[in-house]
Amino acid sequence: MTNKYEELIHAFETKLRKLISEYKSLQEQNSLLTTELDRKQTDLMKAHQEILELRKNYDHLQMASNLSGSEAEKAESKKKIAGMVREIDKCLALLDE
Repeated sequence: MTNKYEELIHAFETKLRKLISEYKSLQEQNSLLTTELDRKQTDLMKAHQEILELRKNYDHLQMASNLSGSEAEKAESKKKIAGMVREIDKCLALLDE
């Protein structure tokens, strides 16, 4: 009987060591994945900022090309700019209240 219990204890110890080893391995893998996720999120934020900057530059270029167009296009652009200035003035007035 003693031999049977010793075998059970040995099998339990072996399985426990294997389980602990796998747990440590999974902890390391989790740490690596967390680090990679943080890096990817940082890269995504940088790309998002770059997209916003490029959109802003595109809008500026589009406005500049409109200003350098024909007289009708210039007049239309001036109307748009005047409308934007009025909207900004309204916003500033609301902020002053």
